[in-house]
Amino acid sequence: MVQRHYNLPSLKMLATFECAARRGSFKTAAAELNVTTSAISHQVKSLEQDLGVALFERGHRAVELTPEGRELMQALASSFASLSNVVVDIRARQEMPQITIGVTTAVSTLLLTPLVTQFWRAYPDITVNQNVRDRPFMRPLQMDMVIEYATSKPKEDCVYLFGDELIPLCSPQFQERAPSNIEELAQSSLIHLEAVEKKWTNWAQWFEMLGYSGSIPAGQKVNNYTIALQLAQDGAGVVLGWRRLSKSLLDDHKLVPFSHHSIEAPGAFYLLFKDGARKRSEVQVFSEWLLGQK
Repeated sequence: MVQRHYNLPSLKMLATFECAARRGSFKTAAAELNVTTSAISHQVKSLEQDLGVALFERGHRAVELTPEGRELMQALASSFASLSNVVVDIRARQEMPQITIGVTTAVSTLLLTPLVTQFWRAYPDITVNQNVRDRPFMRPLQMDMVIEYATSKPKEDCVYLFGDELIPLCSPQFQERAPSNIEELAQSSLIHLEAVEKKWTNWAQWFEMLGYSGSIPAGQKVNNYTIALQLAQDGAGVVLGWRRLSKSLLDDHKLVPFSHHSIEAPGAFYLLFKDGARKRSEVQVFSEWLLGQK
């Protein structure tokens, strides 16, 4: 016979005993559990045989707990009360309105996470879950919303969030090497983002939009924009930055513009909705709140 992990009698016997002990009557316990009185008696007798002690003193009209019965009842009452509290908490969490929004690592770190913290202060009853990844999200969308950078308006149900400006960023210390012209800028220690998502503007495209067609050194290559920003903060070189997206880093003076050169981003950030998601009140509340944070 396989030994039970907690070395306990069956939970059915324990639950039946608890009900009979709490009610002080097999008949009343039977009514609560919607079984016959003989079924209650059978379960209690089986428990007594399992434990090797009597749990009730049986009279003609009522039953009384023995010392062992009272001891077991106290333990069960405490355990069931604790279990009940956990179940209530789990159910409450599941019943709380929840939304899921997909974002890239950079958008999560620089934009959404600070905003979600503010949102929770205003709407503590709505849970916002982030699905963070640096690859394109599947179509059709599997989550309520996605923040996506696109060079043209997406086909999905969406709203425009904001446009941005692309500028070279570096640490305040690195800024001492600021170039006097675009040719010098092109020969600086550039940090290249090799993103899976091809819609992101790279250094070659950025320089081309500014009319520069000369050589660009290979520099450092990373595949994650958050890492690229951290390298720039550490003084390792110049990263192609998004002025709006990097606002917190600029405000904290962790990054500064390396030169005056800039271009308007060829795309914009949009908030995309899964089909039918906007009908849900919690999605409406969050999306309208997010749009108001411009």
